[in-house]
Amino acid sequence: MISLRIKMVLLTLALCTFEFLNGQSLLPVMYDSTLANHQVNVVGNLFQHSTRLNNELSRKFIFGGTINDELSQKVYENQSDYNRVGFGGHIGIEYRAPNQIFKSKPNWSWMVNVSNEVHGAGEYSNDLFGLVFIGNAPFLGGNASFTNASGRFEQFLSIGGGIHDRKTKSFLTLNAILPQQFFELSVNRGNVAFSETGDQIDLRFEGEVLRANSYAYFKGMGAAVNFDFNLPFGNSESFNGVVSVVGRNLGAYQIHNADFITIDTEQSFTGFSLNELLEEEGVEALKDSLNVSETNKSEFKMLPGFLQVGKVVLANSPTKVQSFFGVRMYTNRVYRPLIYAGVHYQPINQFSVGAQGSFGGYGNFRLGLYANYVTKQLLIGLGTEDVLGAIFGSQYGHSGLIRLAWKI
Repeated sequence: MISLRIKMVLLTLALCTFEFLNGQSLLPVMYDSTLANHQVNVVGNLFQHSTRLNNELSRKFIFGGTINDELSQKVYENQSDYNRVGFGGHIGIEYRAPNQIFKSKPNWSWMVNVSNEVHGAGEYSNDLFGLVFIGNAPFLGGNASFTNASGRFEQFLSIGGGIHDRKTKSFLTLNAILPQQFFELSVNRGNVAFSETGDQIDLRFEGEVLRANSYAYFKGMGAAVNFDFNLPFGNSESFNGVVSVVGRNLGAYQIHNADFITIDTEQSFTGFSLNELLEEEGVEALKDSLNVSETNKSEFKMLPGFLQVGKVVLANSPTKVQSFFGVRMYTNRVYRPLIYAGVHYQPINQFSVGAQGSFGGYGNFRLGLYANYVTKQLLIGLGTEDVLGAIFGSQYGHSGLIRLAWKI
């Protein structure tokens, strides 16, 4: 059995640091066209989603536990040639003022917002997973490929402000981006060949790592825009609604004085097993023999921006049942366009529930549930994008989210 310490080292290289990501939720915003006064909104969510890492395994990393050979083998057999994984978390607060700021625009006012955003995503091959969790046994007399594996992790603060329309609830803000952590791994070419007995290892590796390593509290600076434009459509009772066009963290930032490490090597190792190479002394010996180049550089990076276009739920609709649907996208190489659709049921003015299905993103199908409680001054929303993941270890994700809105 490969030690858990070795597995953790390899998993970090393969999938990037296991943290949270910049999150948006499928919990519908209940669009309210009544004129707003002071309003404070708080949103938070966490999620993890993958194409092939089931919850039985991922919960060992989240909550602790032993990853035995039986579990490793079962999950390994379920991997495909190409696999995706993403992790996420977001907490933000905003204040929307009632004061008119332009004479010609009576409903326009100012707003401020701050959020803590974390984003991580990775892609990997089934061979790389096998090396991490099974070892070299499946590859004796053959080879394992991890070409095009990648991982990226970043955590940053977003602070800004702008204008909002108190009637339509549309807004536009400009935000300062202050990164606190950044790590990116890209493997352009990777292959390991093993002899029949495993005592000879032929390695071909070409890749690079960029890592924020400044002693400063903020590792750089950048800017981004956030917006939400609510566009009514239809002119009859049977055909009408509001489409929301949402953008978050659309921008870039510069990382100052980051470590940039490149490796381009082709080596053969004899007299060592894979486990011996991964022990502390073996790792140091391996580093010495590789063609490693280390420099410091500053580099611009695009943010993991979020885009969503969809029909939203109307808070003051005369019908008890409404539909919502749309498509979303993160601006990174791992995420795939996600489509979603759901049904919203509001039996009384103060309470509503709903369900939605989604497909795409960092994984495949998910089923979500939510509930909202609304008073004249308060909204509380709780939900999950992955109710099946909360129940079954055979599923591929977890999700929890909350939304609070306080009208003064």
